[in-house]
Amino acid sequence: MLKRIGIGLVGLLLASCAQVQQPQPFQLAVAHINDHHSHLVPRQRTAISYKGEDHRLQSGGFAAVAAAIEDIRNKHQHVLTLHAGDAITGTLFYTLFNGEADAALMNHVCFDAFALGNHEFDSGDKGLKTFLDFLAMSDCSTVVLGANVEPEVGVSPLTPKTRWDSFQPYTIFNVGGEKVGLIGLDIAVKTKNSSQPDATTTFADEYTTAAYYVAELQRLGVEKIGLLTHIQYRNDLTLAEKLPAIDFIVGGDSHTLLGDYARFGLPSVGPYPMQTVNLDGDPVCVVHAWEYSQVVGELVIDFNGDQVASCGGQSHLLLSPEAPHALAQLPQFWAKAGDSDVTELLSGYQVQLEELTMQVIADVPERLCLKRMGPVPAQCGPGTYSDAHRVVAEAFLASAPQADFALQNGGGVRNEIKSGRFTVADAYGLLPFSNTLVEVQISGAELHQVLEQALAYAVSAGGSDGAYPHGAGVRFAVDMKQPEGQRVSQLAVQNRRSKAWQPVQPEQTYIMITNSFLAGGNDGWSLLADLQAQGRVNDTYVNYAQSFVDWARAQQTIKRPSEHSTLSYQPVQ
Repeated sequence: MLKRIGIGLVGLLLASCAQVQQPQPFQLAVAHINDHHSHLVPRQRTAISYKGEDHRLQSGGFAAVAAAIEDIRNKHQHVLTLHAGDAITGTLFYTLFNGEADAALMNHVCFDAFALGNHEFDSGDKGLKTFLDFLAMSDCSTVVLGANVEPEVGVSPLTPKTRWDSFQPYTIFNVGGEKVGLIGLDIAVKTKNSSQPDATTTFADEYTTAAYYVAELQRLGVEKIGLLTHIQYRNDLTLAEKLPAIDFIVGGDSHTLLGDYARFGLPSVGPYPMQTVNLDGDPVCVVHAWEYSQVVGELVIDFNGDQVASCGGQSHLLLSPEAPHALAQLPQFWAKAGDSDVTELLSGYQVQLEELTMQVIADVPERLCLKRMGPVPAQCGPGTYSDAHRVVAEAFLASAPQADFALQNGGGVRNEIKSGRFTVADAYGLLPFSNTLVEVQISGAELHQVLEQALAYAVSAGGSDGAYPHGAGVRFAVDMKQPEGQRVSQLAVQNRRSKAWQPVQPEQTYIMITNSFLAGGNDGWSLLADLQAQGRVNDTYVNYAQSFVDWARAQQTIKRPSEHSTLSYQPVQ
């Protein structure tokens, strides 16, 4: 009997071994974008260097995005199409259409999944719900992901009945008979502090959330697991190494360009794809696709069973068909005609946009004068300073609830504000450059230094009075008769809650909101370039003119300010 049992056991073991399947190869392609920020039309005059020559080329646009993604779908058998967040805010297409135009073009592409980004909350939970409603007006059925986003149920428009009314923590795709799980994450602290979610909406820790849902997917028998994140490139790399079972990460928020582009004068930070390892020591493929509809990523993952065997693919910088032939033939560039249906759809929105720019957003009871430096003309009021600069700084400060004060340079505001009706077009004439709002961590001593730098540049032989600083929530006296470095006094910052003025403390760290031009150290504000190199400057990617439009709409009436950042001004002579 024992022998027979033994023979039976051996036979059973042999049969079991025969039935064990060897790991099967499987290839998954991922077409992806991130951070398009309502940039729907091509960007003009993108600088690309090639073989010693500088080219200014048209790049990107959603028609090109759609065509490039369709190429990727036709090229591969198993494809997921993903968007890693920050679809909205950044251009007039969002300001005037509230996400409708973005959603229409995204639906034409038909993304399989979209992760919530911090700027999806720029118009509060209600604004995000409006955009998601537009996105749902299609048979495309894009899955919206946000595992760590927690609106209050029954309070937020996003969650009238349950936590997952408007989005999901993860989704499971059946791709060629293989289960692929995808978890969505938004950057927690930044979204809460730098955007405008409802006060009752919270954001859980990214790692804790991801670990929880990785375990849940594994309990469901899913072993091919990806993250669709909006938490920044470096955080993606860190998160990958801390988590088990992760195979790939498609990310956004940091506007990171990956791929062989540095030799063309473009800001690439590493290879595409970037490969790291997870907590198990297994490979993880990490990809980003830069910004503003300019790049479509093509990630190719080869699996051996449920483990990544290799990370491959190519990022594609989208150029117009008129790009130089030598560039167009390189694998990192894609230079073809855009999708004609998207072009036609977009042209309809462009016609409406031209009409809507004449939309009145506020009334101006009396003229708001403009002067780059020093007191304004007498007809604007004795002893006062530039009204236009002051209200621009107020708008900047209103858009950044976490900031202590705002500063704007004299040359950045181009027009006075005439009495009468104020339109969207007026706002973009007031602030016509391609600047965004940035947050700067700056000490009191550094604030004093940068103000002195601005004043020195304003009166230097090769400088410009456009460097002169104007602000909101900050004030100071200026005496240009004093030696360089000693011209600013009585420097104070206003408490945003109590409205009390407090002398600036040299060792205290403040958050300043300003424009990206100054953050680069331009107009003599050179210290800001140093702070940026130290990682103390955070780009919000909010177009500064759009911030003024939003502020003007909320104000309804743009009044002459009763106070200015300059307390007193003594000229050189």
